[in-house]
Amino acid sequence: MTVAASIPDHLTRLNIIRKFDAPRALVWKMWTDPAHAGVWWAPEHFTTPVIRLDARPGGAIHVVMRAPDGGEHPFDGRFISLDEPERLVMRTWVQREDGSLWFEVEQSVRFEDVDGRTVLHFEAIVLEAGEDALGPLSGMEAGWNGCLDKLAAHIRAVAPREAETC
Repeated sequence: MTVAASIPDHLTRLNIIRKFDAPRALVWKMWTDPAHAGVWWAPEHFTTPVIRLDARPGGAIHVVMRAPDGGEHPFDGRFISLDEPERLVMRTWVQREDGSLWFEVEQSVRFEDVDGRTVLHFEAIVLEAGEDALGPLSGMEAGWNGCLDKLAAHIRAVAPREAETC
């Protein structure tokens, strides 16, 4: 696997830590239940009209994010490992229109229980990227932070009723 030399190193690795005022089991559910992930898994002002998650090792991921201008941005992936409720690892990739791989990223998410709250440790590592992937990789940090902002809002909205089912 290779990353084009023109992609700066600082765009090939991302680490984010977020704290959520919710139990770890609930935050885990937000990542593995498509009904919840479809609410937050797209940056601000984007929607997620299509989301399929088979949350098991080897299970498929298919997401279509819709931009405010109506443009659609599909990606696919696989869950690599799931250690409920502590850690999940997935690989996602985007293909060019001709079907060739544009870029591939491995995301690891660790869910730490701290006094009934959850500290989320998110890491993304670019495994493969062509020179033409500079644009999307430049927006990866803002995109994931936007997603996690939406996740926090969704958790606040559903926590009272959902925490009972976890």
